[in-house]
Amino acid sequence: MKKIVCLLLVVMFFSPALSFAGDAPKTRSIMISGKIMDSSNNELLAGVKINCSNCEKSFYSDLEGRFFIYLQVNSDENPKLEFSQVGYSSQILNLQDIQSNSGSLAINLQSE
Repeated sequence: MKKIVCLLLVVMFFSPALSFAGDAPKTRSIMISGKIMDSSNNELLAGVKINCSNCEKSFYSDLEGRFFIYLQVNSDENPKLEFSQVGYSSQILNLQDIQSNSGSLAINLQSE
């Protein structure tokens, strides 16, 4: 009888935890790289802010206008990246736009 009561207690305490184990969101890794240029003269732009809307992270292009981003996002999310710099119009890309471009991205910002 003692064993049955112990077994029932164990089942009562652990069965709710087991039901939630399969509901954890699946994450995926995204690697994005490229370069950012001025659209009028193809000059590489340093210090361009790259803001990820869904993951609340910001990145910046290096002195040669290049960037490399590594993100962990939920599989149901579609992160948007906003490329912005003072004096230029911002450009926003979502994950589908980014994945359709194989390899490295070339972002062209237009001066205002």
